[in-house]
Amino acid sequence: MFQEFKHIRLQEIAEVDFIMTPEQSNKAVSLHSPALETLTDFTQTKPVTVIESMAIDDAIEHMKSQHVRLLFVVDNDNNFSGIVTAADLQGRKVMAFMQRDGVSRDQVQIRHIMLSKLHIRALTYPQIRDAKVGDIMLTLKGSGAQHVVVVDESTAGVMRVRGIISSSDISRCLKIGFDVMYEAKSFAEIEKIVSQGVEL
Repeated sequence: MFQEFKHIRLQEIAEVDFIMTPEQSNKAVSLHSPALETLTDFTQTKPVTVIESMAIDDAIEHMKSQHVRLLFVVDNDNNFSGIVTAADLQGRKVMAFMQRDGVSRDQVQIRHIMLSKLHIRALTYPQIRDAKVGDIMLTLKGSGAQHVVVVDESTAGVMRVRGIISSSDISRCLKIGFDVMYEAKSFAEIEKIVSQGVEL
């Protein structure tokens, strides 16, 4: 049964001192860095998805287990249909739907409160490829959103979701709170915070 395979000689590692980590984690990110450095790229990282019919409390648990604050929603055919955030699942949207439709919390499904793809405004991968982190920050600040979806076109001309950039990822890369960035009156102030770690 195992004739087609061979034993591979195990090596001693007593002299090994270092553990590799992704190169990007060692890069210093600034407002002038390529925006791609803050992109969660679905060609490299699997997106976290839920089905439209999932109960909202199950979605909250799924979100916690995956350590994310946004889920991509798919229909029964596994086609992208929208997004839902932690704020959506735990905020006023749920109460409003329950009151309007006269249902209990356990009857509320993702499809009832998600943001449909019909209402999502995204950036394209070429836009991101040519942008800087500061451009994305300004875009997020202008839209008031915490995330921006990135779409891309396949070689066959099919549009698909390529990834996402979140304010929390930018904040983590720049090593400052996004709320601090929102409070800054100019990019000069943000640059000062990023370069010197100065609090506003």
